[in-house]
Amino acid sequence: MFQLILGGKMNLQQLKYIVAIADSHSITKASKKLFVSQPYLSKVVSDFEAKAHKQIFIRYNNGLELTTYGQKVYLLAQSIIHQMELLENLEKETTIEKDSVKLCFSVGNLILKDSLLLDYFSATHAAKNDVDFYETTTEECIKNIEEGVSEFAILVVDDFQKTLLKSRSVRKGMECIELDEGHLYYHLHRNHALANQDKISVENLMQFPFVRLKNDEYTTCSNEKLKEEYPDIYVRKCIVVNHYHTYLSMVKNNGAFMVGNKWQISELEKMGIQSIRFSSLQHKAHLMIVKKELVPFSTEAKKFLHLFKDSYGL
Repeated sequence: MFQLILGGKMNLQQLKYIVAIADSHSITKASKKLFVSQPYLSKVVSDFEAKAHKQIFIRYNNGLELTTYGQKVYLLAQSIIHQMELLENLEKETTIEKDSVKLCFSVGNLILKDSLLLDYFSATHAAKNDVDFYETTTEECIKNIEEGVSEFAILVVDDFQKTLLKSRSVRKGMECIELDEGHLYYHLHRNHALANQDKISVENLMQFPFVRLKNDEYTTCSNEKLKEEYPDIYVRKCIVVNHYHTYLSMVKNNGAFMVGNKWQISELEKMGIQSIRFSSLQHKAHLMIVKKELVPFSTEAKKFLHLFKDSYGL
């Protein structure tokens, strides 16, 4: 066992994955906690067991339990991880005032909470914080990851876009991690003629300007599918913008509405924008994280995504 762990066949990150799976008693729960896909975690476990010629987990319908051998692996892995963390902390103590940290990510179809970045800066003690944060379309988010502009992307996509996103991600060597799903919503200003109603008919809503970001292959796919399912829905006036500030300004000042999701309701309320559930559409919105499959999250990305999950109750 010592040879397997220390002989170069098992890296520190994989040890952390096994410990997290053991603590969670579930690959599914560990996957959500770690922002790592379930198939990859299953492969880490099966590869270890194949090389060790022993099982480390007993599989049950409702979860996993460590075998006797697995308990020994777990204790040794915890010890190794702890010692490595002590070494890392020792290095940080001598360089913390000189260090600079960098966080690069993209966001698509989500109005991020202002407090989230403030919380991140408060939790970071380096002398210099460099944050590259891009609000753009889903297609541009994926391109940013491909080109190394962003380490990861936080995306909200509908059912049609999710299928396309997963297909594109596999082809590009990326992984998609779904954090949550919810209903689609209309967003309109509290002074809008249709405000303060529990339900709004699509016919009444379409009399007003619809504002959206510029088209990409994902919105084009979604629009085509929706036209097939709802041929009678017709937008009289559409305003296309390429900047989130303009996007929100049109909703606040121009009597326009936009289509969004539950994860931005609280932030939009601060701007006087109301949210009404899209009851006439049965399709869902999906909150996703996308990253390069073989590249683990950086320390700063992990820190930010931990704050993100806490902030959104995930």
